Amino acid sequence: MSASAELAHRRRLPEADRCRVLREAAETVFLRDGYAAAHMDEVARAAGMSKRTLYQHYASKEALFEAVMLDCLSPMGIDPEPENEPQLGAALRGMLVSLTRHLFEPRQVAIFRLVIAEVKRSPELADAFHRAGPGRGASSIERRLAAEMAQGRLRLSDARQAARMLFGMAIGAAHMALLLGLQGPPTEAEMERVVGEAVEVFLRGALAPPGR
Repeated sequence: MSASAELAHRRRLPEADRCRVLREAAETVFLRDGYAAAHMDEVARAAGMSKRTLYQHYASKEALFEAVMLDCLSPMGIDPEPENEPQLGAALRGMLVSLTRHLFEPRQVAIFRLVIAEVKRSPELADAFHRAGPGRGASSIERRLAAEMAQGRLRLSDARQAARMLFGMAIGAAHMALLLGLQGPPTEAEMERVVGEAVEVFLRGALAPPGR
């Protein structure tokens, strides 16, 4: 298929498919060149579409980058099964392992690094990234801890701070080492072991004594 025929074909794609092709091309360009050096005409070229079509769907490079980031993070979060698990320890382990799997995926790590590189120039992107990714998972943990506190089963004063502490214990150090390239992603067995030990230590200090 010639370049002109390919362009005509892509113009006939349904809108959702055109947007998907544009985001995929943009992700390739952003990860290859970095946000600051990426150009919209290069994204259009990589997508096999006109620059006009690109701007019809994404009014600016900032809007396109946020769409790419949210597209990448859309599967991130916590599976509903562990979140609804009645036994607290099992629920926390399940939620944290689920979140760790997402955070340690190569695509997520690449986007995370790109966002960090752009924080100073575009702090709003970091906020959107956190809300769509790590913050979303931490909020699920926070809600579960708050519910347990309301039942008097945990001796904690701040569910949000407690969720952050647990997140840091279970994931923080390994995630930082991975982002810095100091080590590779953990195996499933390593993930479950570290998360399990973190939850055990956390609950040992947080559980209210029986009869309280």
